[in-house]
Amino acid sequence: MQTQLPNSRVLCAVCAGLLLAGCQHAAQRGGNDARIEAHAITPDQLFEVGLLQAQRGDLLRAEQYLSAARSQGYDGPTAVYWLVRVCLAAGRYHSALDHAARHLRDDPVNWRLRLVVASIHEALGDLDRARLELEQIVRAQPESPLPRYRLALIYWSQGFRTRSAIPHLEAYLELDPAGPHAAEVETLLAHSPVLDPSTRAGVPAASMSDSEVPP
Repeated sequence: MQTQLPNSRVLCAVCAGLLLAGCQHAAQRGGNDARIEAHAITPDQLFEVGLLQAQRGDLLRAEQYLSAARSQGYDGPTAVYWLVRVCLAAGRYHSALDHAARHLRDDPVNWRLRLVVASIHEALGDLDRARLELEQIVRAQPESPLPRYRLALIYWSQGFRTRSAIPHLEAYLELDPAGPHAAEVETLLAHSPVLDPSTRAGVPAASMSDSEVPP
């Protein structure tokens, strides 16, 4: 059985990072009429109308237009970024995962998107899936502090993995000593189980990855 998160801070962080502002610059170009004659529709127009619908609050229709734009050749990373935003805003987390997963099959090194996927799995309580995504990111980008922090928290929440969290917490402080999570990490380390040098040496270094929430 998977461990449920003690609170919803992960989901709040993901939504806050992904859903703040950003529609107006493209939506204004779509004008006030979202209806486009079928024969005149282009991928760019589909995308513009999708953003306009999102701005109006019709998130399901926004998803449909954005999906159509993507399928007709609109820039993949941009389309999937907005698709994920729209689905999260609508509370359609599994749809967001589906859109992201399809893109990651073609672009597996999109670490920012993969971090978002890990965040959604974590928020839904699927810590094992979140951990696997984060471990993959960490292996690819060991110098990024955020994935190390996120992976350490998952290890910490799964009590039998607490020792595996410690190297990642220490790495976070080394990589970003004044970072936004530094105080929390220092507190966790201060309350971590005391490991003697021989036991500490036997703790495998946690795989590290960095993937940041899209701006």
